[in-house]
Amino acid sequence: MVVKTLSPMAVQARADILEFELVNHPLDCPVCDKGGECPLQDFTFRHGYPTSRIDGPRLHFKKPIPLSENIALDRERCVLCYRCTRYYDEVAWEQELTVGQRGVQSFITSQFDQPLQSIFSGNIIDLCPVGALTSRVWRFESRPWDMTHTESICSKCAVGCNVNLWQRRGQLVRVTSRENDDIDEGWICDRGRFDYTDVNDPSRLRTPRINGAKATWADALATVSTGIKGKGAKLGISLPKDITNEEAFLFKRLLDGPLRGARVKMHGRTALPAPIAATLRIKDLDAARVIVIVASDTESDVPIVNLRIKKAASKRGARLIVIHPDGVDLDRDPNTIHIRNAPGSAAAEVRKLASHRLLKSAGGPIAILYGDGLGSEEMADLAKSCRDLADAVGGNVMPLYRATNERGAIEAGVAGWDPLDGIEALLSWGPPPTAGIPTSVKFMAAWDHLPRPENEKADVLLPATTFAQRQGSYTNLEGTVQFLRPPIEVVPPLKESWEVLVELGAALGLTLDYAGIFAIQRDAAAAIPALAALAQPPSPEPAPEPVLIGPAHP
Repeated sequence: MVVKTLSPMAVQARADILEFELVNHPLDCPVCDKGGECPLQDFTFRHGYPTSRIDGPRLHFKKPIPLSENIALDRERCVLCYRCTRYYDEVAWEQELTVGQRGVQSFITSQFDQPLQSIFSGNIIDLCPVGALTSRVWRFESRPWDMTHTESICSKCAVGCNVNLWQRRGQLVRVTSRENDDIDEGWICDRGRFDYTDVNDPSRLRTPRINGAKATWADALATVSTGIKGKGAKLGISLPKDITNEEAFLFKRLLDGPLRGARVKMHGRTALPAPIAATLRIKDLDAARVIVIVASDTESDVPIVNLRIKKAASKRGARLIVIHPDGVDLDRDPNTIHIRNAPGSAAAEVRKLASHRLLKSAGGPIAILYGDGLGSEEMADLAKSCRDLADAVGGNVMPLYRATNERGAIEAGVAGWDPLDGIEALLSWGPPPTAGIPTSVKFMAAWDHLPRPENEKADVLLPATTFAQRQGSYTNLEGTVQFLRPPIEVVPPLKESWEVLVELGAALGLTLDYAGIFAIQRDAAAAIPALAALAQPPSPEPAPEPVLIGPAHP
């Protein structure tokens, strides 16, 4: 067989198809958010006719239509490819988008004109091949050629989705997905896509403060050192959920030295214990014949793992067994077996599954995923029950951590779960403790990037960097170490977190002799086997983008 792609007939056919696509498409490329990265624009430039032979009136619709608080629809630009509706039906298992009217009058609309509620709705922006679906958060902010993007890792949950962070003139203006088939397959949830505006908040903290007055870093850290040193169990420390491996390594040095005995609570972490053996990889869910999900609403806890489970069920024929007190979105599969247990009894239900007919006749890999039931389960018992079940049926387990770098913090030994009641001094890093500031606190140091009401009475307030300015790495829930690349520079008087920890160590009498992040990574890789990947970080130089080449206009 000989396939000719540049014959006169093939060239003309491509141009004719594009001409039909542009019959009702408005020529607003100069103001369209998709301009510069639009496939229809590129194909028309390379393969389309120079002028259109169709001079009839175009269809017009009201625009833009707000599909949700984050997404706008421009129906005039839509070419009715149905990617968005198929994504909702086949990937997200939601029925929020449909087609209104028929024939040439067809248009995309939400079901019953209700706002989109899905946590996965933002992916339709990337799927749209034209500028019909756009981000209301980024709309009219900048053009693609006026931004630079940096490959990094999402900081909103423990899955570790790969993302591109786009900056323009020192501000983070957009977050988009970056495909990694082993983890996310190019999807990200709405938290990762839209929850970034605090990076550009004009009220960002940028200078240290002592009792509300501006101060130098040296004075502020000296005051913090005086307030927290030697307190032992009377000192409470609240750590952020997105602490990096490098920061956790340095903080462990402080906990083993001048802050020994302090009570540590990691913000947003689960009650899951450290894994005792190798755990299931996210990509291995594709091959699973039976997937057991215990004590976790995966749509909220680990959104992209939720999409992987749906793919295994709808595309690969996997059967689902859910143990959860409430209804979950996986119940949309009519073959899902949902065991509604009483809160706290998940372990007992897991022990009953060893003789379940599905597990005995699986005929392939079995995956057992378990969470902590939002703190309602006795985790030592549940983790052991899931491991015993995996051993009995020849499966493997995946603990579903929630906090961004919870597994890395566990490996470093700083993912505490201590109560902060009765403490006299508090070092609050990141958002304030979920349970509030204990009334017994006499000295408080807050280290945050935003002013918050809970921190107004802090004795010392230290400005922190955001995820868009942080160097380092995260360990995701499957144990994979991935590196962060900051798109925005840290402008003095701001300091990077590792610098602050080194200087705080010096103020506390502990010498942490590090001049850069790479030295910290080498020491962390040597000290913690699970972080051995830190010894060889990837090159910061991105791979060159391919140049698309096509024939001239017919």
